[in-house]
Amino acid sequence: MEYSLKRSFSTLILVLVSLAAAGCGDRSQKDAASYQEGVDAYSQGNFSVALEKLKTPAEHGNPKAQFYLGLMYRQGNGVAQNDKEAAIWWSKAAEQGNMEAQENLGLIYAKGLGVERDWVQADKWFSIAAASGKETAVNNKKTVELHMQPEGIAQANALAKDWLEKHKK
Repeated sequence: MEYSLKRSFSTLILVLVSLAAAGCGDRSQKDAASYQEGVDAYSQGNFSVALEKLKTPAEHGNPKAQFYLGLMYRQGNGVAQNDKEAAIWWSKAAEQGNMEAQENLGLIYAKGLGVERDWVQADKWFSIAAASGKETAVNNKKTVELHMQPEGIAQANALAKDWLEKHKK
């Protein structure tokens, strides 16, 4: 009897895990489809649909969708222009390795758009984007460093190095 109960419990657990996994895969597929519909709508200038379609994948952690939401908030496409909101979405995408978001985060830190101007953070994000292969970030890094003291540049380089170490692929 005890063996039968354990077996039934194990079977129930397997069924529940399978259902949960199927639901996650289903969500992932829905998010991927919604993301693509959002990108298509964005490229066609249909920003209200783009916002609707990109929001859920962005909230579920899709860095590309997060990047687009940041872009929409920065430019005021389909939403009220809001640099602070752009910074939030780009931060999320940048932390996941999206180099466009990393460079844009560097730009908003350099200009103080939606965040307090912070040369060290700007230099850090330009360094990270440059290390990821974003060529324009190299020039942006050089420009930002014109406004910095050697100690700040060293601090930014150390922060970038730490970030890159933690996010090795």
